[in-house]
Amino acid sequence: MATTVYDTLEIELSDGSNVTLRPLPIKQLKKFMVIIDEMKDPANEEKTEAEAMDVFIRAAIVCLEGMKSPLAENRDQFEEIIDTPTMMKILEVCGGLSLNDPNLLGASLVGMN
Repeated sequence: MATTVYDTLEIELSDGSNVTLRPLPIKQLKKFMVIIDEMKDPANEEKTEAEAMDVFIRAAIVCLEGMKSPLAENRDQFEEIIDTPTMMKILEVCGGLSLNDPNLLGASLVGMN
């Protein structure tokens, strides 16, 4: 019997459907990290709240691509069904993004006054 070395989490989306989250495979994680690094890029110090949200949305879509979710194929549908707390949970479980990371949160707040 094989042992699973990661945890999964099943979440319910606002449309009532369920998605089982798990850590991303390496290939998807690399794509995820490139997107998230945009938040830390010193050249992007003037990110607006909308631009920061766009980074998070694109990263969450990469997470869903790894699970072969149809939401990953349709950004409009994604934005209709996913709320912010759910999106942040997707980023946390799939990409290992900690909401308590002061560097990431600080980078996302730059220019949002």
